[in-house]
Amino acid sequence: MRMKSIISIIVLITILSIIGCKETTKQDTPMLASLAMKTNMTHLGYHEFINITMEGNDTLISEEQFNEIKGLMTDKSGHETYHLLKFDNGEMILVEFASIPDGGEFKIQGIKIIPDEMKDFFK
Repeated sequence: MRMKSIISIIVLITILSIIGCKETTKQDTPMLASLAMKTNMTHLGYHEFINITMEGNDTLISEEQFNEIKGLMTDKSGHETYHLLKFDNGEMILVEFASIPDGGEFKIQGIKIIPDEMKDFFK
């Protein structure tokens, strides 16, 4: 009986944490937004997930893609921050930033030139 009570309390705390985080967490950095996306995809169904995306953007991801991505997820994940620079001459570079801002500033930790055969992926 005691074990059942403990499990009930843990479930209740988890549910309240999810609800509380969903409503109060600002997604003001790419890392926080991707963490929120992962949490929401893990705990919500497709239609609930779409309802919390930007203006209920149902073209963002199909239900099939949602289920495929959900199946790929694990408890641990890395959240990398990249920025794509596109130049007038058609060239592109991908800039990788430090995952955790140091003193509120983002630090560049990598730069990659996008090969011609990959440029269509970013258009």
